[in-house]
Amino acid sequence: MFTELQKTFRLAIPITIGLVGQGLFGLADSIMIGKILGEDALAAATLAMNITLIQLLFGLGICVAIPILTAQARGQGSNEQERKNILRHGTILAVAFAVLFATLMSAFIANDGFYMLGQPPDIIAESVTFAHILAWTTVPALIFQAFKNYLDANGKPWNSLVWMGIGLALNVFLNWILMTGSLGAPNWGLAGAGAGTLFSRLVTLAGMLVFCSEFRFRWFSKIDWSCVRRSLAIGIPTAFQFIFEAGIFLIAPFWMGWINKNSIAANQVAMNISSLAFMVPLGLSQASSIFAGEAFGANDWKRLRRLSKSTLLFVAAFMAIYAIVLIAFREHIPHWYGLEPETVEIAKNFLIITGAYAIFDGIQNVSAGLLRGLGDAKIVMWASLFCYWVVGAPVALSLAFPCGLDGVGIWIGMASGLASAAVILGLRLWRDLRRESVPAGKIFAW
Repeated sequence: MFTELQKTFRLAIPITIGLVGQGLFGLADSIMIGKILGEDALAAATLAMNITLIQLLFGLGICVAIPILTAQARGQGSNEQERKNILRHGTILAVAFAVLFATLMSAFIANDGFYMLGQPPDIIAESVTFAHILAWTTVPALIFQAFKNYLDANGKPWNSLVWMGIGLALNVFLNWILMTGSLGAPNWGLAGAGAGTLFSRLVTLAGMLVFCSEFRFRWFSKIDWSCVRRSLAIGIPTAFQFIFEAGIFLIAPFWMGWINKNSIAANQVAMNISSLAFMVPLGLSQASSIFAGEAFGANDWKRLRRLSKSTLLFVAAFMAIYAIVLIAFREHIPHWYGLEPETVEIAKNFLIITGAYAIFDGIQNVSAGLLRGLGDAKIVMWASLFCYWVVGAPVALSLAFPCGLDGVGIWIGMASGLASAAVILGLRLWRDLRRESVPAGKIFAW
C-alpha cells in the first residue's frame, strides 16, 4: 500500500503544483485588484471570474479523458502513436468546446446577462470588459491543459510547470503595468488584469508548442470517431460533474449580491483560499485516476484496491491538517486583500465553514478520480447533480434567506453538498472495487 502511495505522490506533486499555479492566476488577479483598484473592483472581478469559469471548467472536464485513456492504453500495451491519437482527438474536442462557449459567453455578457442575474448596477458596469476578455482566455488555457494532461499521463509533468511558472510571473507583471499605467503602459484598470491573463496564457501555450517535442506530429489526419466517442464517454460526464459541483460555488457570489457588496468580496476571499487547498486533493485525484486507469487497463484489481485505500487515507489526513491551520489563521487571511473591517468579519466566518468541510472535499474528490480511472464516470456526474443542486442549493437558500443566516447559510449549504457527495461516491467506489467481472479496458455498465 505504501508503495502505491509513493508512486501516486510522486506524480501528484507536480500535478498539484501545476493546479496550484492555475489557481494562483486567479489569486494574483484578486489580490492585486483588491489592493490596487479597491473593493468595488474586486467585487466586479469576482462576478466576471465566476461566470466565465463555467466554460473553463467544462473544457477541463473534456480534457480529463486524455490522461485516463492514455493510461488505460499504456496498461493494455498500446504504442506511442495510438496514445498521441488520444491527445489529438482530446485537444480538438477541447478547442471546439472552448470556442463555442467563449462565443456564447460573450453574447450573454453583451446582452446584459449580468443585469438579468440581479447584481448591483455599479458593479456590473465595471465587470463587463473584464469578463469579455476572460471568456477568450479559455481557448489557450484549454489547449495548454490538454498538452499538460498528456505529459502527466506519460510521467513527464515538469515541462508544463516551467511554462506555467513563466506565465504566472508574466501575469503579475502585466497586471501591475496595465492596471496602473506604469512603465509607459496604458492604464486600463480592471480590463488590464484581463489583458494580462490573456497574454500570459498565450505565452505559456507558445512555450509548450515550441519546446516540447511530444507535440510535433501530424495533427490534421483523418478523424477516428471511435476515439472521439471514447473521449466523450469520459469527458462529457466529467465536464458536467465539474459544472454541477463548481456551479454552486460559482453562483454563490450572485446569491451574495442579493445580500450586499461586502458579502461578495468576503466570499471571494474564502473561495480563493479554499480553491488553492482544493488543488491538493484534485492533484491526488488526477494522479490516482491515471494509475487507476493503467491498473484497470491491465486488469490488476489488487493494485486498484491498494491504490484507493492509500490515497483516500492520505487525503483525509492532509485535509484535516489544512482545516486546523485555516481555522487557526482565519483572523489574518482576510487582511491580505485590503478589505473593510465589516467585510473582514464576514470572511472570517466563511473560512471557519471552509475548514469544516475540508475532509469531505478531499474524500469526494479522490473518490471521483478513482471512479473515472475505472471508466465509471456517469455516477460521478449524477451524484454531483443530486448532492449540490437537490441537497446543497436548497439548504443554502433556505438558511441564507428565510432563516436569516445570510452568507454563512450559503456556505453551510455548499458544505452539505460536499458531505453528501463524499458519502455517495465513497460507497460507489467501495462497490466497484469488489467487482472483478469487467473486461479490461471497458467502461463500467451504468
